[in-house]
Amino acid sequence: MSSIAEIKRVMASDPVAARNLLDALLAREPASVEARILLGEMHLRSLEFRPALALFDDLAEDDAVPRQVLDYIGGCHMALGDYEAALAAYRRAFAATSTAYPLSMACLALHRLGRLGEGIQTYDRLLQACPPEELETSHALHGIVAALRDAGECHIAERYTDRLIERFRHRPLTVASSLAERNNTFDFPGWSPYADKAFLGIALQRYAEITPGRRFPSTFVLPEQRAALASYAARETSAVFIAKPKRGSGGQGIFVTADAASVAGRDDIVVQRYIANPYLVDGRKGHLRIYGLITTVQPLRAYVYTEGIVRFAPQRYDPRPEHLADVAMHITNTALHHGNPALVISADAGKDDVGNIWSLSALLRRMAAEGFDAKTVLDDIVALTAWFVGMLAADGLFARQAAAAPARSFPAKLFGLDVLLDANGAPWLIEMQRKPAAAGSPLVEKISGELFSTIFRMTTGPLVADGTAPERQAAILADPAAREREIESEQRGLFIPLTG
Repeated sequence: MSSIAEIKRVMASDPVAARNLLDALLAREPASVEARILLGEMHLRSLEFRPALALFDDLAEDDAVPRQVLDYIGGCHMALGDYEAALAAYRRAFAATSTAYPLSMACLALHRLGRLGEGIQTYDRLLQACPPEELETSHALHGIVAALRDAGECHIAERYTDRLIERFRHRPLTVASSLAERNNTFDFPGWSPYADKAFLGIALQRYAEITPGRRFPSTFVLPEQRAALASYAARETSAVFIAKPKRGSGGQGIFVTADAASVAGRDDIVVQRYIANPYLVDGRKGHLRIYGLITTVQPLRAYVYTEGIVRFAPQRYDPRPEHLADVAMHITNTALHHGNPALVISADAGKDDVGNIWSLSALLRRMAAEGFDAKTVLDDIVALTAWFVGMLAADGLFARQAAAAPARSFPAKLFGLDVLLDANGAPWLIEMQRKPAAAGSPLVEKISGELFSTIFRMTTGPLVADGTAPERQAAILADPAAREREIESEQRGLFIPLTG
């Protein structure tokens, strides 16, 4: 019989097996609080907020409810855009525990409800009570600056900005990564559906009809597009397909097949035409993680980071039919291959072209050495990212965010795009990561740390520098958005603005 600890271990490598073990445990022990919380956490991993909320609400009826359940309830309501319910949940959590996290989150809910004065007062009370070493202080400072600027109190916000920057100077990676993690977790709820491969596939198809010429593989969502898949397979008899769970992650549950009929009966997957001629490095297939950033939605300002991460499959690529089932050569998510003796993860973050994880810079250097025009490859990746952002705009995502709450209650949004290069060096958009992982190999953590620190500098600079002339100060404080735009431009580092 499986224990909670064993199920958690299995979750890291096989969520489907973990869910089966958990279902069996709940069948034996239906009242197990630990098991029910874990089931709720599994729903959260799949962005299934409503079933998770139903579970946590049921657990919350017990007077001895664990504090984490109340936090989860608040988080589910935030993800669903119900900020009144989130505020109530976080206030209940704070009343039960008097800890900083739920009070800080209650402040964010107040900001999104437009109750700026109440939110600012609560943030200030939290900051007075938090010890200096408390990590939540960074989030409270970040939140009160945003709320004060939205309230038109930019001159007061400056002193909190100075405190936050001082914390960043002393612990740059800790502060920047913590803020990035929180901001990406509690982004505008409209982002979550795009992490669902089925939703994303349909959105891309719809946008491609009005803006042709961009690259993403032919995609079919089952069961809705079963007939279209059958028709496509009948026309493209040499096509190979890759099938993915709609809400899978980390490469789990993905497989490659040349037989479309073998997957046509499934109701829970997205099927894409497999790009069978990938660009290879030392015979291995890889995919790129490209980072995009939205700093404001009205007006829209979007950027792409010109450094990224490349992950390679451990085995040399072989497209012959007898090797289609070998995930070690076809699936490039390195998390899936831990334990494979051919997987090499360098411990030296200073070497970005060793083993199965490289930097984007290293890949472009290799391509240039092989005769590719590396600038053209990067330009095409930038254009692909701009096209994706254009799709989000056409879908109304940014307009919905602008109408949902005060502008600065939604911090800058980081997202990841998984991109595959074909043998000609052309980029293909595979999927989006709503919340790109920061942890990993030393090289991944180095690139992530530099990325998060850049975002901090772009979005957290003081509006008025020491020694600024009074008339200039007045102009800045009268139009803080213009100064925020200047700071973004001055501090953008490897980010470049997207146009078009």
